[in-house]
Order: sequence, then C-alpha cells, then structure tokens
Amino acid sequence: MRARFSKPRRVAWRNDHPMTDLPRDLDGHARQLLDHRRHGTPNPVLPEGERLSDLALAYAIQDAGDAILRASMGWKVIGYKIAGTNPAARAHLRIEAPFFGRLYDAMTSLSPATVAHSGWLRVHEPEIALEIGRDLDPAEAPFDAARIEAATYAVMPAIEIIGTPFTPWAQAGAANLVADNAAHGHWIRGAPLRDWSGLDLMDSAVSLSINGEVRATGKGRNVDGGAFGAAAWLANALAERGRGLKRGDYITTGSVTPTIPVEPGQRVLADFGPLGAIDLRVGAR
Repeated sequence: MRARFSKPRRVAWRNDHPMTDLPRDLDGHARQLLDHRRHGTPNPVLPEGERLSDLALAYAIQDAGDAILRASMGWKVIGYKIAGTNPAARAHLRIEAPFFGRLYDAMTSLSPATVAHSGWLRVHEPEIALEIGRDLDPAEAPFDAARIEAATYAVMPAIEIIGTPFTPWAQAGAANLVADNAAHGHWIRGAPLRDWSGLDLMDSAVSLSINGEVRATGKGRNVDGGAFGAAAWLANALAERGRGLKRGDYITTGSVTPTIPVEPGQRVLADFGPLGAIDLRVGAR
C-alpha cells in the first residue's frame, strides 16, 4: 500500500508546543518531511529562530516518520546510519556531535547498483559498514569499540548517499537533519567479510573515483574511533533511549573520505582494497 501524502508546504516549527500537542505535531511534521521527499520539492531552511532545534523532538519526529513508512509503505528497518562521525563532517554541517537515522530495505541496494537521481541526493560517502551478530542489551551500556567488534558478524564496504530536500542542506542544522531521517538518501553495500583479522580497518587506503578519476582518498581512522568506535557511539546513544542493536542490524559508520557531490550520469567506484569495492552508477533525474 502506498502512503497518501499531501503537497508539501513551508511551515515554521516552534520549540515551545505544549506536550499535549506533540502527538499531532509530530505526525504532521513527519508527513511534511516525507511529502518533500516524495514530490522532490526543496524544503527551504528557515531562519535560525524559527527552525527546529530540539534534538529530542527531532528524534521523536524521526520516529513518527518511521511509523508512517512501516505502516503505510511496508518498509522494513534493517539497521542504522551514523552522521557526523568525523571532524570535517561536523564542521561542514555546523554540528557538535554525531547523530543517527535508520536504514531501510527500500533504500538499500547491493553493489553493483544503479540509483536514480531524485533531485535531493547530495553527496557520496564511502563508509565501512558492520553487521551485528548478536543482540546488545541496552542495560549493558556503555559499550566500547572492543565490545562492538566482538559482537560483529561481518564487515563490508559501503557507500551512503546523503539525501535531504532541505535547501541549503548543509545549513539545516542537526535537529532538522535528524528529523529528516538523518539526511539518509540511499545505501549501497558490498559483500560481507566474516574474517577481517588480517585487515587493517583503521589505516588501509580508501579511494573514491568518479568516472575513472580519483576524487577523494582516506582511511578508516578518519571516523571517530574507526568503524567499531563509531558503532559504539551508536550503541550507547540507542541505550540512552532504552533501545539496543539487534542481531542482523547493519550499521554504516560515516564517511572515511571527503564527500563528493552527486550528479546524474556518474560512474562511482569506492575502492576499499582488501575489504572490497562499491560500483555505483547514478542515473538521470
């Protein structure tokens, strides 16, 4: 069943709504964000005093959007994305800390993949991703990188395409982006590797090529604490909300190279060396 969304409209969000109004406001605001995505219409960033700034409220809007997508569209959550896991990303987005969103089956492809350009896809991010091998009880927090690695079933290369209709998106602020599912556009994952004991996930070179030209390079330690350290941050953030990572959850842990803008017609190759590669084509709008 397809969701029925109205045409989007520009709405100022105030942060002083009484708690009794929150259920209605959360659902309505979530639908407005989904409307912009479905119709491909820009969502202009409001002046600072009018835009959403409360992170707790933003995550509640994200939760409301998730409920709509699961109930109306039949989408399934398959894990999480983490944003702002390196200093360069935080500086670019003018944020102070990471934040997270959901990964969905309907927004995931296996490499090699072709992804249509929606008009609100923004940048390519080569990322090291994990598949969790057992449930993590939030009561066992805090988690560290070693505990996450011990609970990991597989590692894999990935590209996350950042996507949000907020315009200009890099000035939207953390709360707006959190509410819009952490600006998640699409996720492309590679083959899982179950034995990574011989790999250097911190210092092995990663390159991002566009149409045969290397445009960015990096390594795993460019993400805070590496992939397992970033995932530990996520596990602790979820535990603060009474939630835990589950067996089979995927986690894409943040860009290990500078990001490259998405354009129609691109052939994108993210080369992670022994970990594998992601082969992506960006279609026309």
